[in-house]
Amino acid sequence: MRIGIVAEFNPLHSGHRYLIECARKIADENNGEVICVMSEFFTQRGEVAIVDGYTRAREAIRSGCDMVIALPYLGSVAYGDDFAKKSIEILFGAGITHLIFGTENDDVSIFNKIYTKQQKTTEENYKKLLKSGLNHAKINSILYGFENNNPNFSLAYSYYKAIREAGLEIQMIPIKREGQGLNSTKMSDQVHLSATSIRNNIADEKIEKYLSNEMLRDLKKEKIASETELFPYLKYKILSLGKSGIEKIYDVNEGLENRIYKAAIKAESYSDLVKLIATKRYSNKKIQRVLLHVLTNTTKEDYKKYFSSNNFRVLAVKKDRSAIIREINKVGKIKLHPLLNSKNSMSFEQDIKVARIYELLFNNKDIFRENIQIMN
Repeated sequence: MRIGIVAEFNPLHSGHRYLIECARKIADENNGEVICVMSEFFTQRGEVAIVDGYTRAREAIRSGCDMVIALPYLGSVAYGDDFAKKSIEILFGAGITHLIFGTENDDVSIFNKIYTKQQKTTEENYKKLLKSGLNHAKINSILYGFENNNPNFSLAYSYYKAIREAGLEIQMIPIKREGQGLNSTKMSDQVHLSATSIRNNIADEKIEKYLSNEMLRDLKKEKIASETELFPYLKYKILSLGKSGIEKIYDVNEGLENRIYKAAIKAESYSDLVKLIATKRYSNKKIQRVLLHVLTNTTKEDYKKYFSSNNFRVLAVKKDRSAIIREINKVGKIKLHPLLNSKNSMSFEQDIKVARIYELLFNNKDIFRENIQIMN
């Protein structure tokens, strides 16, 4: 048995540890392993990772994972289906037999009902709702009964869809979430706080009970990154690219380049920029992802070139499980590497570029030059 986890761990908190503990318990009972695929520099919401991937990967290993593989930028900063598709592709290539995930609704059968509804929905009906100004999340809620646009539920369904459409034999293990929802921003006395709440209240001593001593130490030691610091670089990039350059950026369509360019002229902060571009149809999350693609100069051609790569990097592995890497490279459908180096794979060029931009937030610390961490 090999259990997979898809995560961001931004940062890794008590709710994540509970999920890992559940996976660890099942794996140990079946002489298995726990493998995680994790976003590294930026997140699916288009936000800057609070600390670097190596720091978060170390915490994942300490919490019970056997290995952490980096999810490439184009998989990390993607809408739900692409995020899930790339994550599942990596985990299946690494030989997982089961996928464990947290969700408010632990009834997997509901995913099959939604999938059946989707197959019966015509593209014409979907486009009609898009033209009315609704975004994809709202349309999914209306057509398929998604639970109040709950992000955990939506992602869980995306995992199911990715597994089913690829015809993979992966068993899903839902773990009912306790505590706050994924995007909750308020402090409370819940069993588990959301990662968003922890990030927004990082200076509050109350968060200490939700984080390990090691994670607290790392958060206090490292500079805390924020997308607000990207604003001057982003504004310069938008104005220098111009409308014609922005149009070539991945996920920019239907005249969005005009809104981005006009907003950059007026905006005085990152939050201003997002608000000026966002509409009923284009959510803040969508805009934040697009802005990262602008900043990293990720074009539509880059997406075609790099998204399908089967070369990936290991961030951390337990010493007594390091043989997993050789096994996967010998018989698996993916290739794992210890370094983010274009000599290992040309497909790493995109992530090297992204890493360099991420490093601007950490006083040019050479994050991407770090090697795989082998931990006891």
